[in-house]
Amino acid sequence: MALVGAGRVAPFHAEALSQVPGVRLVAVCDTDEARARALASRWKVPDVVRSVDELARLGVDVAHVITPPDLHVGVAQQLLAQGIGVLVEKPVALSNAEAAHLAEDARRRGLPFGVNHNHVYHPAFVRLLDQVRAGRIGRVEHVHACWVVPLAQLDAGDFSHWMFREPRNVVYEQATHPISQVHALVGPVRRISSRTLGTRELLPGQIFHDRWAVAAEAERGTVELYMAFGQSFARSTITVLGSDGMLEADFVHNTLTFEEKTPWLDFWNSFLAGSRKSRTLLWQSTLELSRYAAFTLGVGPRRDPYFVSMRQSFEAFYASLSDAGQFAGEGRLASEVVEWCDSIAQAAAPSRPARRQTSPPVVPPRPGEVVVLGGTGFIGRRVVAQLLADGCPTTLVARRAHGLSPEIEAGLDDGRLRFLSGRLEDRESLVRAMEGADTVIHLATGAGDTWDEVKYAMVDGSVFLAEAAIKAGVKRFVYVSSIAALYNGYDRGGDRIEDTLDVDPEPETRDVYSRGKLEAELALGRLHRERGLPLVIVRPGVVLGRGTPMQHSGFGNWIRDNRCVGWSKGDTPLPLVTSDDVADAVVRVVKFKGADLDGKALNLCTNVPITAADAVAELRRVTGRNITFHPQPLWLGQLFELGKWVVKVVGRRPNTRFPSYRDLKTRALALPYTARTAREVLGWTPLEEREAFMDQAIRIYGDRQRPA
Repeated sequence: MALVGAGRVAPFHAEALSQVPGVRLVAVCDTDEARARALASRWKVPDVVRSVDELARLGVDVAHVITPPDLHVGVAQQLLAQGIGVLVEKPVALSNAEAAHLAEDARRRGLPFGVNHNHVYHPAFVRLLDQVRAGRIGRVEHVHACWVVPLAQLDAGDFSHWMFREPRNVVYEQATHPISQVHALVGPVRRISSRTLGTRELLPGQIFHDRWAVAAEAERGTVELYMAFGQSFARSTITVLGSDGMLEADFVHNTLTFEEKTPWLDFWNSFLAGSRKSRTLLWQSTLELSRYAAFTLGVGPRRDPYFVSMRQSFEAFYASLSDAGQFAGEGRLASEVVEWCDSIAQAAAPSRPARRQTSPPVVPPRPGEVVVLGGTGFIGRRVVAQLLADGCPTTLVARRAHGLSPEIEAGLDDGRLRFLSGRLEDRESLVRAMEGADTVIHLATGAGDTWDEVKYAMVDGSVFLAEAAIKAGVKRFVYVSSIAALYNGYDRGGDRIEDTLDVDPEPETRDVYSRGKLEAELALGRLHRERGLPLVIVRPGVVLGRGTPMQHSGFGNWIRDNRCVGWSKGDTPLPLVTSDDVADAVVRVVKFKGADLDGKALNLCTNVPITAADAVAELRRVTGRNITFHPQPLWLGQLFELGKWVVKVVGRRPNTRFPSYRDLKTRALALPYTARTAREVLGWTPLEEREAFMDQAIRIYGDRQRPA
């Protein structure tokens, strides 16, 4: 079999498939070849292709379709036409008619067809369904489902994600999980009432419904469903009321409790019901803890509910391949689940004009063109907006041209802004981006979980970009790094950290992100000295402002979204800076005339007197949430890290590194940073008045309904 799509979910498919007997993963297919190769390398997959048309020659029998949902049907049809069966990620389609047509196409061709409704295979739901089918609670009469989840994309301001492009999309992206479970209990929908309870405007005109209420009558019972997206407290449950009892599954904690009729008087019946639930929860929670400990120590398999649900979903699909009748049944079930989603999504009538879905046409560069990579991030958006406001001819290089800020959209519409599709991992796109460039602003970060992945994306990608810039005759190359590239510890000498090209001399002791930044700086510095790269490095401090996560790692280690354990005692002022002030400094570098900045590194930090404890305390006040800062001395933090390291070593976890005390000291940010060059050469005057800074960078989280 093969994976079509190498995005965020693909590694979970690859890992779960590695435990499914009789299955051999032979290819990864993605138009982004670099991303596909990274996935293939990690899971030792022999072939990488860019088109589904190339899969047939590899002898592929079945392909998992893991593309964005709006591409599911088209990709699946291509595969079926080649004689390749499909297992499609949810949602199988964006309408009941499309789902039914796809299932019929597979049936007519006699090919395997399935949908990964993995939440039907969640261990707690499997136990619940077994009890229902065994008649434990009699006849099912009513189902109450609650689906309250955080959304990392929402917190990060990644409004280009497919689920945010239209108000109805979140139903197909998220509601499919509880709906597939509800459908397994009560069957297809008969009548339904759906309404939205909460709405956010993510960007002007971009509407997102974050809370929904659904009441429905189905074939075998009635249903209530409450859904809330982007919430800080997760809750995922299903309660099934029967004629003779009740079952409740908690999918966050993987527990199942029940209550049934007894022959006892009410007072004793109540005691039995409570004590039975208590014993059941204690036993199941202990079992979950033991499974986690066994896996962590390397003496047991991975058994967390998400992984188990994926593996069992795949096992069920592949075990059914010998039963041709199963394909038709799966198609019917898949289309009925989509019919539920269609009915719910009717409450989200289109409330905004269709936003940009395709890349705008590429136009020739203009004199003085400023090319920006990473211009869709929280700093990049502001840099592009300011460049456009200042009349600078600007080119934005980004992966997608949708979900952009209003300023960027306006620039694309009126021709002030060029758009080129590209990313650091795609070398061809970098060469195209440099054509006609006068100045380059390199804000793109690259990503990865291991040093090899980070090195390829962040370091090697930056070097390739710089070499292309040299060939194109670029006059200024601005690399936006981070103060994380520097070492911050009492043993470094001096009482403050000045602007310097000298990065941490022990990169191997640092976390992969910090090491990536400092290794990129070193590599670009060599190109400056040896080949004349017109380099300027800017290093922002702890950047705050709209679009940055409230749980900023600069404050400490957020064990939970309301529990911040300090990297130290949290009693020294942080090197804070607003995203607006960082953008202002970057644009000043671009417009600066002369060679005084060539080969220089500039810190971008302020002297605002706000500590980590101050910041978290203010977040608690303005949000009304139980957000707490827990101070921790460095030695205790290192002790905890050593404990985690021992557990990982015993469990034979790959890529386990000895915890670096040097890295921990730097995270504590004990010594202040100057920003002398930015202030004296560029005339940079950042916001430093304490209350004004609190208003602009911290108190903004008191109103989550405002756009980021």
